[in-house]
Amino acid sequence: SSGINAEYGEEEKVASEQQQELRNLLFQGQYAAAFSLSITLNMPYKCLTVAEKILAVEDGTNQLRSVIDNLGLDEIETLLEYLATWNTNSKHTITSQTVLFALLSSRKSLDFSSNPKLRVHWEALIPYTERHFERLTKLQQNSTFLQYTWDRMKLSEL
Repeated sequence: SSGINAEYGEEEKVASEQQQELRNLLFQGQYAAAFSLSITLNMPYKCLTVAEKILAVEDGTNQLRSVIDNLGLDEIETLLEYLATWNTNSKHTITSQTVLFALLSSRKSLDFSSNPKLRVHWEALIPYTERHFERLTKLQQNSTFLQYTWDRMKLSEL
């Protein structure tokens, strides 16, 4: 029993140290390392905020792509799971779709159909991605119509 408690205490200590390391990385602006560590620590929301910070810097998409290039298969699976979750909230659409783009355009050539775990998360992304695409298409059509109406109104004033 005391061995189990000591082992649990050691795991808790390691987790606490890793979380402190994550805070330090974020404070130091080392977002690439923080991104990977947040995946390792299974912290999806922290991973999202780190992705947003990476994308906010100049050349952020390429930085994100290089971080993804260095992820292992298990980390990519976890990232896909996060993406499926983030993608369900329209507030996180741009970040999730940009991370997805970085994943798909990274040097990791993944065959989603041959890996059942990746396939499940990949298929979970599709319905919300289609929904976001339809919403953006409708917004674009509405803005085009609004611009057309505005141009006609200006012409009628002449």
